[in-house]
Amino acid sequence: NTHPLLLQTWGVVSACPFHCVCRNLSESLSTLCADKGLLFVPPHVDRRTVELRLADNFITEVGGNDFVNMTGLVDLTLSRNTIHLIRPMAFSDLESLRSLHLDGNRLTILGPKDLSGLINLQHLIVNNNQLIKVSIEAFDDFLLTLEDLDLSYNNLRRVPWESIQNMASLHTLNLDHNLIDHIAEGVFGELYKLARLDMTSNRLRTLPPDPLFTGAISPTPYNAVISLNFGGNPLHCNCELLWLRRLIRGDDMETCATPAHLAGRYFWSIPEEEFTCEPPLITRHTHKLWVLEGQRATLKCRAIGDPEPVVHWVSPDDRIVANSSRTSSFSNGTLDILVTVARDDGAYTCIAINAAGEATATVDLKIIPLPHRGGAWLAEQRLPSLAFVFSFLFFSPPPQFGTNLDILCRFP
Repeated sequence: NTHPLLLQTWGVVSACPFHCVCRNLSESLSTLCADKGLLFVPPHVDRRTVELRLADNFITEVGGNDFVNMTGLVDLTLSRNTIHLIRPMAFSDLESLRSLHLDGNRLTILGPKDLSGLINLQHLIVNNNQLIKVSIEAFDDFLLTLEDLDLSYNNLRRVPWESIQNMASLHTLNLDHNLIDHIAEGVFGELYKLARLDMTSNRLRTLPPDPLFTGAISPTPYNAVISLNFGGNPLHCNCELLWLRRLIRGDDMETCATPAHLAGRYFWSIPEEEFTCEPPLITRHTHKLWVLEGQRATLKCRAIGDPEPVVHWVSPDDRIVANSSRTSSFSNGTLDILVTVARDDGAYTCIAINAAGEATATVDLKIIPLPHRGGAWLAEQRLPSLAFVFSFLFFSPPPQFGTNLDILCRFP
């Protein structure tokens, strides 16, 4: 008679999918189906499998019943297939999964539910796909457990910094070779275990300093030396990047793209005093504007500087003018008041700010009130003043006014 243990082992191995190799070592079942020409996940994979390798096949999508009840699966490799779709909740039963390899596929989007259920995931490898979007909710189930995240070699312009900044166990973050042009300020502040950040070959012009990066200068027991890689970006070398210039690193390969006199030079070859900024200079602005009550008022303020100044407007009652249903403040320095009222009358201040300083200019907005009473009162009280306005309109120098009742003041 055959020993019961041997029967049990044979039973496990006999359930192995066609073309695959199954190994039952130390009560840990590995199902190896790499490079077998598979078009889909084999339907008869033993649910007790701990390691499942499906790399180098032609699988186009995953989901449905592919991984149902595989609660003991620890390592799943789907590398180098042609996967373009992960169905929502495809991995929802994989509560023990530690490592998921999806590199070398054709994914364009990671949706909010595509990775749901991976509550113990530590390694997520999704490099060499065609990703253009990653949902903010995509990583929610493993924010506290993830140690390695590789999204390199994709087409990402934006990454979910709001999620990444909460990955308390993150050790390695690879975002190199994408199209990323922005890093949110303070995103790395709580990533105390981060040891490697690679953002090589993106479209970053500037980088916000972060307290975590000080470990690259003076490591402490709570802040180890961090490997930072920002080479291959079109960096604009001004005072905002002085912090990066001051880091002493063995892999310092950053070069300047602008300004022109620093283009192509390595950071380490440029003296600190050449990383300069220019304070804002307001080059032109509206000086005085007369507008009939109820009409639109457009105030303009143009400023230059390095870095490019941010323009704010302050109202006559000394408040920052915010966007609303009636007012719109644009990045080019234009302030639109869509429908003016009497209280809009007064002096507005344009403030241009950058890292090197600020500049201000004053715009005087005059609201010409409309009559609000009966016709007799209008004839008696308002017509003379309106007549004066019209004579003022037609007999004043033309550069100061428009041709309609807005009486818009042009740039000098």
